[in-house]
Amino acid sequence: MKKLIGLFLIFLSIPAFGQTETETIKQANDLIANKKYESAFKLLDDFDHNNNKPDVVLLKEDIVLNYFVSSVMHQIFALKDLENNENIIDYRGKTGSYNMYSFAVDSILNDLIKIYPTNCNLYKGLGEFYYEAYSKYGRKWLKSDSELFQLIQSNLQKAIEGNCSDYKSNYALGYINLIQKKYKECIPYFLQSIEIKKDNADAHYNLAYAYLFTDDRENALKYAKNSFDLYTDQEYKSEAARMIGQIYTELNDDKSALTYYELADNTAPGNYDNIKALLRLYIKLGDDKAQETTKSFFKLAPDNPTIYNDLREIYFRNNKVNELIDFYKSQFSEFKNDEIIQGNLNFYLGQIYIETDKKTAKEYLLKAQNIFSKIFEKNHQVFEVISEGLKQCE
Repeated sequence: MKKLIGLFLIFLSIPAFGQTETETIKQANDLIANKKYESAFKLLDDFDHNNNKPDVVLLKEDIVLNYFVSSVMHQIFALKDLENNENIIDYRGKTGSYNMYSFAVDSILNDLIKIYPTNCNLYKGLGEFYYEAYSKYGRKWLKSDSELFQLIQSNLQKAIEGNCSDYKSNYALGYINLIQKKYKECIPYFLQSIEIKKDNADAHYNLAYAYLFTDDRENALKYAKNSFDLYTDQEYKSEAARMIGQIYTELNDDKSALTYYELADNTAPGNYDNIKALLRLYIKLGDDKAQETTKSFFKLAPDNPTIYNDLREIYFRNNKVNELIDFYKSQFSEFKNDEIIQGNLNFYLGQIYIETDKKTAKEYLLKAQNIFSKIFEKNHQVFEVISEGLKQCE
């Protein structure tokens, strides 16, 4: 009789234990929904401190990867409970006192996979962890990029084979192929990610990028426009508009390209790449807005040689050298109190004149040398460049 009672109690405890795990996970999800991330993790960790239960471990992974305040190599995580009006992003990168939790996701999941080798959700969790580690740390993480790429690929591929993949895992596979310049290989993954989640703006954008590099401009244009419509962040929306402009430029449709370059500039004013693309097209088309855009572009960083080199390339390509000379001369009065810009203007005017008027070139270069000698007494590199220019004037 005692044996029968013992067996009865064992069987009775099975559904109770299963229910307890289910209830714990539900309670943790309720806490996550209310932004009580640390409390949710502690609840799960108290229930399964030895990390033996796959579903509990995967939910703990979800918390540390998506709601951490800070992390140490994605092995130790700072967690915090928030109020409903707070956002975890607002706390990242800021100093504060937080509780730290050791949770080596990769080691824990690898141990669980040995016990549950057919659980495809474990492979999915592991692959997505490696992707997040790469996204945050890149070459500074515990494994090399090549190792991470292989681990992401192999684990997420097993998740796909087990029908456990979602839009995130397909996107991750697409992205790691894209950054390795495997453009054709990444396309099916991005398409599958979009099939699962049609409003995944990043997948549309990166798919457009991949199509652009496989010379399929029709599809590149389609998905770039999709990403533009889907993005809500102004910077990302601007990048999508600029990509559309680039595609139209390659299709020799300057009118449409201009529309989207202007849209990109209006969406994110003051962006270097947007203004440069606009200026290039304005100069090419002889648009009246070229002069004002040149000023805007120059004022982004008039002390930076990159700006001068860009202007030279754009104006020379379109045989507008005299217009560039006139612009530089007009800027002397605009920046009369800034010696570095005065020196740059003289130096780059001298560079322009070297091929056509060595005498004038020498005059400007000597002025630049005189100005820079007052500012950069020990900067030998600056004077070597000017000296090289002066030699060309001889």
